Amino acid sequence: MPDDMKNSRTRAVIWDMDGVIVDTAEHHFNSWRYAFRLQGVTFTREDFQQVFGQRNDTIISKIMAGNVTREKMDRIALDKEENFRQIVKNDLRPLPGVIALLTTIKDNGILSAVASSAPLENIRLVLAGLGIEDCFQAVVYGDEVTEGKPSPLGFLLAARKLGVEPRDCIVIEDAIAGVHAAKRGGMRCIAVTNTHPAEDLGDADLVVDSLEKIGLKELNSLLMANKKPGDSMDRTLVLVKPDAMERNLGGAILARLESAGLKIVALKMLHVDEPLAHKHYAVHTGKPFFKDLIEYITSYPIIAAVFEGPDAVAVARQIMGATNPEKAEPGTIRRDFGLDVQRNSVHGSDSPENAEMEINLYFTPEEIVKR
Repeated sequence: MPDDMKNSRTRAVIWDMDGVIVDTAEHHFNSWRYAFRLQGVTFTREDFQQVFGQRNDTIISKIMAGNVTREKMDRIALDKEENFRQIVKNDLRPLPGVIALLTTIKDNGILSAVASSAPLENIRLVLAGLGIEDCFQAVVYGDEVTEGKPSPLGFLLAARKLGVEPRDCIVIEDAIAGVHAAKRGGMRCIAVTNTHPAEDLGDADLVVDSLEKIGLKELNSLLMANKKPGDSMDRTLVLVKPDAMERNLGGAILARLESAGLKIVALKMLHVDEPLAHKHYAVHTGKPFFKDLIEYITSYPIIAAVFEGPDAVAVARQIMGATNPEKAEPGTIRRDFGLDVQRNSVHGSDSPENAEMEINLYFTPEEIVKR
């Protein structure tokens, strides 16, 4: 976990699998049609649209109109899943944006879980086939809960396995029942229109036609929006560095942080003198690069700002990206604006303790607005 996440509230993304991570709808349809045909029952595409994403026992009971023994239900489910696994193992492709988003989530210390109505064998097959097992810290499968979607039990169990509060979770779904389950569980929900049109997914907090449109900014905005009154409000110091100021990027950088839900409570433009620079970089005194740091930060006026919000330190650092612009995530400030490790456009406090100390270097209590 990155250092900037150690003092932050734990957050998580809970993924549905079929229709979100992989496009398996047609394989499921053909497998259900095969299994029901063995029982002399016709399974139509309309039937499939009505039940896709639900647990096997629920689907079988609906299609058989409740006229089915436990033994027959198990036989139908087994036939379906064996057929499905045989088909899908040779045709696994992640949906657009999935791998990039999983990487972003993992690199920024956000946890992930799969919560699917599918059997555990299917989930393992898909995750292994795509090589993404290590992106997930928990898995919830259909038989682990007594009720399927729209019941929130699966998502709540995933949050419990991760050790994360439901209000700190975002669910990614493609099914109407899944969206309802997420909202009933007190979680934020991103719906992707892989299997249903946007108008049918309107209860989600955000509806997109591809996960390529989701990044750290969107995740942070949703997580911040789910904070409740009384949650702790943190502050962090942000400096727009000389290289960014020389390129007139001050406003753009501040806007990026505001767009993540952080609020400015103090702001000034100043020319850092050597005494202040020595205090700010005191931890690096005696290091070979110390002189370069002092010369750089005093070379041109900067903007100093105090941002406030839940987990402000961690959120700000996520938006900024890695210290080295070449290693920073796409869409972060340092990746978009940074020139090199030193001229990386922006500084942010690395812990709540250091934030308090740094804020006191640049601002008096009277200069900070109380919201």
